[in-house]
Amino acid sequence: MRHFTLSLLLAASLAACSEHNPDAPAAATAASAPVVSDSLLARITLDTVRQRPVINELKLTAKIAYDESRVNKVFPLVGGIVTKVNVSLGQYVKAGQVLAELESTDIANFRSESTTATVELAKTRQELASTKELYEDGLASAREYQLAQQEVRRAQAEVQKNRQIGAIYGTQQSQGAARYLVKAPASGFVVEKTVNPRTQLRSDNDQPMFVISDLNTVWALASVYEDDISRVQPGTPAVVKTLAYPNEPVEGKIDPAFSALDPESRVLTVRVPLKNPGNKLKPEMFATVTVSAPTGTSKLSVPSSALVFERSRSYVLVFRDRKHIETRNVEATGTAGSYTYLNGGVEPGERVISRNALLLFHTLNQ
Repeated sequence: MRHFTLSLLLAASLAACSEHNPDAPAAATAASAPVVSDSLLARITLDTVRQRPVINELKLTAKIAYDESRVNKVFPLVGGIVTKVNVSLGQYVKAGQVLAELESTDIANFRSESTTATVELAKTRQELASTKELYEDGLASAREYQLAQQEVRRAQAEVQKNRQIGAIYGTQQSQGAARYLVKAPASGFVVEKTVNPRTQLRSDNDQPMFVISDLNTVWALASVYEDDISRVQPGTPAVVKTLAYPNEPVEGKIDPAFSALDPESRVLTVRVPLKNPGNKLKPEMFATVTVSAPTGTSKLSVPSSALVFERSRSYVLVFRDRKHIETRNVEATGTAGSYTYLNGGVEPGERVISRNALLLFHTLNQ
């Protein structure tokens, strides 16, 4: 009998609540709210309703790409056959490290020319010495002496030219007559490799043997449709999230260097340079870029986790104390980051439940 009487009293209270606030679920008023248990109270978090600046957010699809200013493409300076490859894909290399070795007829010819030039220089110097003696003894003319000096200068220029070519090729006298070493121009990771032992190369080959990038910085390349271009200006703050690390956002800014619109898709590609400590961000990773810009206005806001969506409506739970928790119907007008903007329904300074709101909502309104 006692249980039946309590049920009647609870039903009368719920009916009064529905008449007072037709938009709220049945147990919406503070007067009829049950006491929240200690265990449930420990599982909730409170936040305050605040006026926040309205941020205009735009989410763009993107992918991670190399920072082209930090990419080195290694081409062969000579033709030849690859005899040895010393690195593998993904390996970290240091500047000057030998990546591969070639046997090259170009190097063999160059070595031969260098030897000939050195021998020719020694010969012209010897002839100059003889001509000088004859000139001093009056047995050779000044013209002959000048010609001998010119021959020495010509031979010296040829030797110097070959030394410069040798420096470009990176050849040393201790190397084999036809051996050419392909060296890393800078430190970084081998991100592309197109050769193997016995690969035959031409000096005019347009495909790099190796591509090296340090990956200390990368780009997020985002696609912007034509009607959103005005919202993505150079210097606009951007937050990049990858599928691989969704809980580790990286902050950056839209780079001033814009490319032209793709004539078919009508999409503009923009880039966001990003620091990449630990080299977590890998080229070709899928990502999202969120661009934020203030609008100059403000609205009421609550944490997005405070909203409960039920029966095509949005609600928040306004907390006064453990015996007074009210369910309010609200209208969400947009989100920015972890906050949602509201068109009324709550007042600034009121506290709302922002963690486990759905659990408590069902407890109060079952």
